[in-house]
Amino acid sequence: MKRKIKPVARIFKVETQIKGAGGEIMFRRESLGSPYLAWEPAVDVYEKDEEVVVEVEVPGVSARNLRIVQWGNRLEVSGLKKEVVEASRLRFHRLEREMGFFHKEIVLPVWVSSEDTRASLENGVLTIVLRKQQKTTREIEVKVQTRKDEDQGGR
Repeated sequence: MKRKIKPVARIFKVETQIKGAGGEIMFRRESLGSPYLAWEPAVDVYEKDEEVVVEVEVPGVSARNLRIVQWGNRLEVSGLKKEVVEASRLRFHRLEREMGFFHKEIVLPVWVSSEDTRASLENGVLTIVLRKQQKTTREIEVKVQTRKDEDQGGR
């Protein structure tokens, strides 16, 4: 009788405990309809004079399987890395490369414009370039509305 190995599932429990202590969130793929676990790609973030650059390692992922969402000073990169080999025909001795759904949320160090964001994928590295923007806060006055009976002292 053959037994299917799921090394990632064994690691998940320990990894969740470690990441839980650091405050990071690990998503379960069960919520996406798959019995496997999500993984997070490695990310570098750095600033230039006028822009912020985010580089995400996603080897083996095609551009059509990537999703980038930007809001405020946050960036969310997610996607799917498809399994290339037919796992049912093989007996693995080592299985370390990540497969399946991935998700990474990045808090940017400065405010960025929601326009003019560029992304390119080359040699397994997704490069996202965001234009810096000054955080603008506008002061507004908020008037308190009262009911008529409160205007008369509650009488």
